[in-house]
Amino acid sequence: MKPSTRRFWKDFFDLLMPFWRSKEKWPAIGLLVVIVALTLGAVFLSVQFSFWYNRFYQALQDYNQAAFWREIAIFTGLATVSVLRGVYATYLGQWLRIRWRRWMTDHLLSEWLADRAYYRQQLTTGATDNPDQRISEDIQQFVDGTLTLSLSFLGNVVNLASFAVILWGLAAPLTIPLPGGGITIPHFMLWAAIVYAIIGTILTHVIGRPLIRLSFQQQKREADFRFGLVRFRENTEAIALYSGEPSERQGLLRLFGGVMENYYQLMSRTKKLGFFTSAYGQASAVFPGILVAPQYFAKTIELGGVVQVIQAFGNVQDSLSWFVSAYSTLADYKATVDRLTGFRHSLEDARAQARSAEIAVAAEPRADLAVGSVQLALPDGPALVEGDGLSVRPGDRLLLTGPSGSGKSTLFRALAGIWPFGRAQIRIPQDARVLFLPQRPYLPLGTLHAAVAYPAKPEEISAESATEALRAVDLGHLVPALEQEEYWARRLSPGEQQRLAVARAILAKPDWLFLDEATSALDEATEQRMFTLLRDRLPGTTWLTISHDPKVAAFHDRRWRIEKEGAGPGRLVEAPVAAAA
Repeated sequence: MKPSTRRFWKDFFDLLMPFWRSKEKWPAIGLLVVIVALTLGAVFLSVQFSFWYNRFYQALQDYNQAAFWREIAIFTGLATVSVLRGVYATYLGQWLRIRWRRWMTDHLLSEWLADRAYYRQQLTTGATDNPDQRISEDIQQFVDGTLTLSLSFLGNVVNLASFAVILWGLAAPLTIPLPGGGITIPHFMLWAAIVYAIIGTILTHVIGRPLIRLSFQQQKREADFRFGLVRFRENTEAIALYSGEPSERQGLLRLFGGVMENYYQLMSRTKKLGFFTSAYGQASAVFPGILVAPQYFAKTIELGGVVQVIQAFGNVQDSLSWFVSAYSTLADYKATVDRLTGFRHSLEDARAQARSAEIAVAAEPRADLAVGSVQLALPDGPALVEGDGLSVRPGDRLLLTGPSGSGKSTLFRALAGIWPFGRAQIRIPQDARVLFLPQRPYLPLGTLHAAVAYPAKPEEISAESATEALRAVDLGHLVPALEQEEYWARRLSPGEQQRLAVARAILAKPDWLFLDEATSALDEATEQRMFTLLRDRLPGTTWLTISHDPKVAAFHDRRWRIEKEGAGPGRLVEAPVAAAA
């Protein structure tokens, strides 16, 4: 087995087996057993219908009216059972699918969110594209494809065995005359079906193999185009102010051009495969009739037998040609497995990067925050900022300043334990409540109550507390909409979003508060009121603030500054507060 094939099967079973070993396994196994039984029941019914066709057409040939109506009654019973089997097979299959998809979604979401892998994943050069598609679409396609293909394959194997026995018993030998005698091929119809299917399978694989790569690329390019549209929708105001419609149109059409380019290749390959599979299918309709016709015209087989032979041949050939008929589905399924395994490998790489990171953030039973030897770097290697021997005491209000791009926000990320590039020894107080307020606050989907309570759950913050906090930050006009669901990130202005973040800090009452340009969108008077509010409402909270506004220094009693000279890394040093600029 080729290494790539061995790797694919390992990845496939790594995706497949966790669900069947989980706490959900027994109900799922029970459902699967019933579904398999119903699938085998379909084969049993197909065999019964095969014998029914023999008897029914024989009754017609013999002008036997009594036998005719008896077979109609038998057909009614078989059809009723077939309908019930089909309905419950579909219903129970959907039940198993949604249970499996729910478990896989929860499992993969947990992997994505654990250890902040979702954040580190986007910092790596080979980051997986469109993780939202992996979780929302590819899991569904994997679950559907696994059940559909496996049950279809099982049904076809059993169908092959059942009808091969029937065809073996019905098929007469074929004698090929040769000089001096001849060659007799026993059970010729069965061997003809096998050879016919093998030839079709080989040609299908040769023609359709590129579909695997093209299906993978099509999914990727469709997702890139969809992401471009979502990004446009989320930034409509900025685009409108820039009058950036021509540029956006060009960019979106460029993304769609990639979709079309790959789709044309997909069309061409699908057309070639379609020509072959359609011709193969059409030939299958008459091929067994041509083979059995000499026996019928020689009156060695009756009409009912002919019909049963043709049907048995068709079932054997269809089962053996499963690969032919399912090739496009298999190509899509292979691409889905590749995308999901690529996503999981990316998560594993992100976690491995976190484990191997030389930035150690240790929670210790201490009161202060200590920054030992620190050297932070960019993802592509160059050192960004370095420092040594600095600490923050409880109750300090520390201002961090420095030129734009000198590494201030990166230092905050390192203190939060999410920046993996560089070296650092950081010790923080154990069990301290910490809250970071970034320049652009995150507003989750849902009610305004949920947005102001975040990262706490809305039920943990009373409506009265949320109302009071909103009024304190001059957002009282939003109180009537507290339980209203909207896309708040689009409805609120940047300044309103930053004031809402201050309301979060008031409600959370953290021990340590990190503000990264958290008031940059506010006018001077409002900014002063927000810092006054934080000082009055959170008297015991330690602040670490990034700001370029000199007036913010009045609310702080210490300052760190990143001093940068030339192209080398900036130096983190203690500086006088009065010199903030």
